[in-house]
Amino acid sequence: MENIYDRMLSPYKGGGGTVETDVEGRIKNIQVPVSKPLTPLFEAITNSLDAIEEAKEPEGRIEIEIIRDKNTLFTDATSSSDRQLAEIVGFIVHDNGIGFDERNYHEFNVSDTTVKAKQGGKGVGRFTWLVTFDKVEIESIYVEDGQNKQRKFLFCPRGSGIENHSCQDATGGHRGTIVYLTGYKEKYRKSCPKHVDVIAAYIVEDFLDVFLGSSCPKIMLQDSMANQYVDLDGFYHDQMVSFSKLETINIKSTSFNLLHVQLHSTHIPEHRMYFCTGYRVVFRERLTGIPNLTPRLKDKDDREFVYAVYIHSPILDSSVNADRTGFNLFEQGDSLFPDEVSLGEIRNKVREHCIEYLSPYTQPIKAKKEERIRQFVAEEGAMYRPIFKRLEGVFDHIEPDATDDKIDLQLYEAYHDFQVVLRKEGRDLLEASTSSDTDFDEFEEHLEEYFAKISEVNRADLARYVTHRKAIIEFLRHQLARKDDGGYSLEDKIHSIIFPRSKTSDEVSFEGHNLWLVDERLAFHVFLSSDKPISQANHLTSDSKKEPDILIFDKAVAFSETPDVPFSSITIIEFKKPQRNDYSDKENPFVQVTDYIEEIRKGKAKLADGRGMPIPANLPFYCYILCDITPKLERWAHQSELQKTPDELGFFGYKRQYNAYCEVISYSKLVSDAEKRHLAFFEKLGLSRTFPKI
Repeated sequence: MENIYDRMLSPYKGGGGTVETDVEGRIKNIQVPVSKPLTPLFEAITNSLDAIEEAKEPEGRIEIEIIRDKNTLFTDATSSSDRQLAEIVGFIVHDNGIGFDERNYHEFNVSDTTVKAKQGGKGVGRFTWLVTFDKVEIESIYVEDGQNKQRKFLFCPRGSGIENHSCQDATGGHRGTIVYLTGYKEKYRKSCPKHVDVIAAYIVEDFLDVFLGSSCPKIMLQDSMANQYVDLDGFYHDQMVSFSKLETINIKSTSFNLLHVQLHSTHIPEHRMYFCTGYRVVFRERLTGIPNLTPRLKDKDDREFVYAVYIHSPILDSSVNADRTGFNLFEQGDSLFPDEVSLGEIRNKVREHCIEYLSPYTQPIKAKKEERIRQFVAEEGAMYRPIFKRLEGVFDHIEPDATDDKIDLQLYEAYHDFQVVLRKEGRDLLEASTSSDTDFDEFEEHLEEYFAKISEVNRADLARYVTHRKAIIEFLRHQLARKDDGGYSLEDKIHSIIFPRSKTSDEVSFEGHNLWLVDERLAFHVFLSSDKPISQANHLTSDSKKEPDILIFDKAVAFSETPDVPFSSITIIEFKKPQRNDYSDKENPFVQVTDYIEEIRKGKAKLADGRGMPIPANLPFYCYILCDITPKLERWAHQSELQKTPDELGFFGYKRQYNAYCEVISYSKLVSDAEKRHLAFFEKLGLSRTFPKI
């Protein structure tokens, strides 16, 4: 009895058995990305190039015709540019190569043939036609024993893939092959470029090696409907490439050829790296990691170009995947296979040579960018001046067209990284100081260098702090200015600049408020509430619903175990809208602050253990009213027996019955005094500037 395994294996053994290909199943395993709709056209061009080379045809010629759908034309589309908007539904590729003789026809019928393996061919390119088109027809004339033969067949996704095959003597015509690709599938048709010059640029870009060679055949692209005819060799010379340079490098003893090219085409939007097999591009990617690279560079004749590097190697030819969309290489180096070259290693090594090749073109950009960074630091980035030399290493990572904000961000990140390195250096020095193996002179030298860096960082921190304050003053000044509609900002905006509304000091960090605008001492307090009822103040026991704009409990002068009040004074800040004069009597700020004082005194001070005690009668209050001095405010200030400040921008006085010091600070005075207090720092940092008066 015949063994079942013998029956299963018999087609694969010698003696007449064959392995057949299920074409329908084969094309299901072929992937053509929608982003690469011209892949089948490129495969047809590749076959034509191979056929011309095999025929040793000295006057090789390839004609590519674009087929458009007339039904997608606008009724009034008469111009060439309008007609190029019609959808592309197919291509015809005609060459004068060797034709489909018996040997080539046999190879066409063999899936995954290795006949072109040395060029990186996988023998499956023609299947991309069936993935992307509904119908593929082939007509070919070849020479056999001095007689012209004509072969015709339909390549289809059924059975063996060949239907309607015929082969007979040819009564006329010339040697060559015509491939009809029709019925472009919708998802590929929609993503296919429509303009002839764009398709021309893609073809030249993909077959650049062919156009660079000395035996490039005549390749014509024609669009009969749009009346467009493009000689791709002329297109290559006129619009694409002005200069190229070939370079050979080694990566782990593997040879790579790099073709550096300057492309003048406006259809290629970015600098790119191309990974190739034979004379075909497998995939392209944006060139990254090149310092001072602008979207377009300029050559010695001041012509703009984009840069491309084409990468060839035997290892790429042998490792390209079946779909010709990538390579069977590790993305990064693998410790188990240290001698294997990874794509990451190829990119990094090629990038080094790209940087070297491009340096004459990027050097002027680098110089201009560094000058701009220096100008930014001089005018806006005062905090970076003390450590500027320490940050020069980051300049290459800043884009040439970076905005001031991006420059600031990257310099700040470098500044932070420098601080991290400095902390580690400090820890290492501390450990070295306790080691018996440490050389004292060397340690002292490192210590001196370390403290020099610390000094620079401290100066940078101070500069950052002062620069921040300058920005706050400028922002406040802007908020106080008249708006485009003739009005002024509400007091809530001014309030939020000084201290966030509806928050307490438990919720806002030291850097999160700007109480220093009113008085530097206010930053040091026990507790602060902003726009909250008096009853919610942590250090009081009260049922009052009144809401001072800002209520501050100042730190006690000394602490002891005696049940003293946990704060030495209370500060009240009240805001009024800039330039307001239409106050009602209930909105009198002088009455409001004294009402707050009375409400607070009705309550009790809350001690650390939770007990309450009466608020001492001699507890001082400090009241600040921030507003513009309008006629009504001035009259109320006089009625409250307050005196004008020497600069006549405010009022001050003492209300004995409340033990309260009151001060009215006009918004002009608030800004002016803040600037005066910081003027020496601003001038030292070069931040001094003349502002219009409010």
